[in-house]
Amino acid sequence: MTDYELVQGILRRDRQAFQHLLDTYQKQVVKTAYYFTGNMEDAEDLSQEIFIEIIGSAESFRHSATLSTWIYRITVNRSLNLIKKNKRREIFQRLGNLFQDPGNGKHAVEEPSGHITNTEDDERRRLLNHAINSLPENQRIAFILSKYDELPYREICEVMNLSLSSVESLIHRAKINLQNKLSIHFPEFKKN
Repeated sequence: MTDYELVQGILRRDRQAFQHLLDTYQKQVVKTAYYFTGNMEDAEDLSQEIFIEIIGSAESFRHSATLSTWIYRITVNRSLNLIKKNKRREIFQRLGNLFQDPGNGKHAVEEPSGHITNTEDDERRRLLNHAINSLPENQRIAFILSKYDELPYREICEVMNLSLSSVESLIHRAKINLQNKLSIHFPEFKKN
């Protein structure tokens, strides 16, 4: 099924088109959302919202790019919005905890951020995720799309609406920044 046929099927509310859309893109949408959010539950919830948006806005697809590029763009934007929303919620929680009276018997309980084990691999993964999340937004997006989603640079250009040289520069700077951030924890990343 071509992109045009798929979009037309979605516009007609054809069940086979919906199923083809999910079969073709769901795994990639969840994977991309996970790389941005770092939480599988959030990624799966977000993927449902993304597919609702795709179906609801299919008439706005211009066919100037591929359908997969358009879906990546929606996924990246939705993921970044969720991250910003969660950061705001976290800030308000911290502020609430600051002003809570410790003498009233109520103590703030932080929600667990997921199952954490003490293995070396988990620690390395946590440090890498923290380093990636601390990159400037465009560097982080380009790096994740390149290294985790394995998109070719040309497709990253379309997703981010940037030139090839800009994408190459973002990925290069992201690698340098990651090397600098990770060299503190891992001597093997230090420049010679």
